[in-house]
Amino acid sequence: MTGQTNRGAPLQEVDVLVAGLGPGGCVAALAAHAEGFSTLAVEARGPEATRPQLVLVRPGARAALQQIQVHDVTEGRRTTTLRHVENRLRRTVEAAANPATAAPPRSAFDLHWHTSVVRLEPRIDGVLATLRDELAGTERRVLARHVVDAAGGRLESLGRPARAPAGPGHVVVIAEYATPPWFGSLVGVRDPATHELYSLFPTWKRQSVIAYLDTPPRQQVDGAALIRRFESIAARLELGPPLQPLQAIDVAQLLLPRSADDRVIAIGDAVGTVDVLLGAGASAAIEDGIDAVRGIAAARRDRSPRGSQSHLRATSERILARHRSWARRGRLMLALRPLFERVWPRAPLTAVERGTVGPPPLLWAAVRFVCGRRPQPS
Repeated sequence: MTGQTNRGAPLQEVDVLVAGLGPGGCVAALAAHAEGFSTLAVEARGPEATRPQLVLVRPGARAALQQIQVHDVTEGRRTTTLRHVENRLRRTVEAAANPATAAPPRSAFDLHWHTSVVRLEPRIDGVLATLRDELAGTERRVLARHVVDAAGGRLESLGRPARAPAGPGHVVVIAEYATPPWFGSLVGVRDPATHELYSLFPTWKRQSVIAYLDTPPRQQVDGAALIRRFESIAARLELGPPLQPLQAIDVAQLLLPRSADDRVIAIGDAVGTVDVLLGAGASAAIEDGIDAVRGIAAARRDRSPRGSQSHLRATSERILARHRSWARRGRLMLALRPLFERVWPRAPLTAVERGTVGPPPLLWAAVRFVCGRRPQPS
């Protein structure tokens, strides 16, 4: 149903509209506010993040977070969850948008949850965006001089460039359980018949467990059957009910075929998805958010239309290059999956119990080598 638009209302004008408040969108909004831009940030979902995926906050992302005064989202851990990172950043965005708690600069900063971008109309002086309040069903229009698309591909239906497959997909089920881990670190098992991998991770402060069930790439998978198998394993391990509804997700890699050269800068999954096994999607989006605002600031300083457009084009190309690199790593990860399987204990998933799962010692040593030492709290 189309919402009612009040076209007689004064048209709000902002320097930067940020669509989507995942990690990248939050960082872009905070960076735009720090630059002194009037900023409007909208998110189609509510204020509480729920995605349980494990993520690595890589050095480039930590450096980007330092620039917006968020010094340690992992609180000293090497890994954390996407839910934890999103919620930490969303609370920071809420504080910046609250006049009672906001620190300088005091440029306008508006924040709206349950608000979607439903129309984008490029103009010479900016982008005319139509926003829908999903709770009230009403619409309003905003003229943004620049738009940061952090909506994960949802704006493709509005005519934005569409991402294309950039690598094979594989289906995973991921869930978090409010069960204290009975194991010390990463444990799991592989099914020698189906080549499916089941793994368990202790979460931040060891308050819960995250479970993954990953299928081999390029296989036709019955999502409902995979979820039932996942639930059966969780029952045998006495994990209790999941904290989020279960979904079988095809994590196929997607990537924009080319960069844009207009006032809409895509970041994060709107540019390209990073394979879930790499755990670096949030880090890429965080770096993208800083890059996007830097590019907008450079374009605003350049007084010539051609120079301004050149800055925006270079920014989009730099962000796309980052995601091309992650797409290559994702394809390599899946190509090496048969070797990756071999480090796990073997057992049929129909017979998994707490005593069946075990640590993959070679893999954990590799993770420590690749990720380095744990970040120290600031």
